Amino acid sequence: MQSVEVEIYGRKFKLRSDNPDATIEIVDELNRKLAQFREQYDNLDFTRLLLLVTLQQQEETHELIIKNRDLSSDLERMNQMISKIIGDI
Repeated sequence: MQSVEVEIYGRKFKLRSDNPDATIEIVDELNRKLAQFREQYDNLDFTRLLLLVTLQQQEETHELIIKNRDLSSDLERMNQMISKIIGDI
């Protein structure tokens, strides 16, 4: 693991990461989302802005998990169909 220093919403943090470049990209995205929410909700403090971003990220993650599950199921059905077609030849 490598140490990487990042700035989140004006606050510096030292983090440890296996992939510092990915960590920096994630922090950049986090800062963009924080700025976006700050424009929409200018009366919220840092903690509440982080909470909103976290909830949004969890919702997106949940939707992706469901989509992944559906795609895996579709792929399994296709593999079974292909196996049957190949078996019939």
